[in-house]
Amino acid sequence: MTGKRIIIAGVLIIVAMVCLSGCISPQDENTDTSTGSGMVDTSGTIKGGTGTTTNQESNGGSGPTPTASPTPGEAGYLTPVTPFPVGTTPTSGMSGTRLEDKPANATEYMAIYYGNIQFKNNKTAYTYELYRPPLVIEMCFSPNMTSRTIWFESKYGDHDEKTETVTSISPNAWFEVTVRDPVTGQVIAKEGYAKAYSVDTGKSLTIRSPGEYLIEFSGNELSAQIQIRVPEEDNPAGSPLRPMSCTF
Repeated sequence: MTGKRIIIAGVLIIVAMVCLSGCISPQDENTDTSTGSGMVDTSGTIKGGTGTTTNQESNGGSGPTPTASPTPGEAGYLTPVTPFPVGTTPTSGMSGTRLEDKPANATEYMAIYYGNIQFKNNKTAYTYELYRPPLVIEMCFSPNMTSRTIWFESKYGDHDEKTETVTSISPNAWFEVTVRDPVTGQVIAKEGYAKAYSVDTGKSLTIRSPGEYLIEFSGNELSAQIQIRVPEEDNPAGSPLRPMSCTF
């Protein structure tokens, strides 16, 4: 009797094992069996592996491939917005005439010196303490003119002798402005007319650093219209600017 029970128990155990083995599902055909050791997540990126796959591959080759969306912080990240309507013009609540815009860095100037000086080998000098640069020296030159009569022989006909009067700038005309340190005499800047300078009839010289300066004017055989201007703000009282007879 005992032997029969042992046989029946053994049969039941074998039947149970056969039933359990029949419930094991087969391996998914789409499981990645390559040498990459990662697992496929729902975004299509292989975690822990060296390659990537798309949803098309993970879904057995069917379905659309979604477009990757950048995340904030990535290079070239753009925030989607509604396009600006084409052909629209912003409305303005202002009416009347619009005045000309003044440059943001426009500076109002005043004159601290103005004069018309006749130079005949003479020199004049002034000192000025500049608190707020720049200091601009504007100069217009009118050199003395000389006339001379030249003789020449005509190349035509009987080769008659002829004379002609020629007017030109005096060869002795020149001008120079020199800006110095009033204590050491060191030259800070120079400008002029003729000699080592050009013969442009309009010149300007600008000093862009604060400090005390000695300004010298010297020249010969010309007259010079000179105006020195500085910004109105933070400087002692001056005079309104006067029009100059030349351009710079």
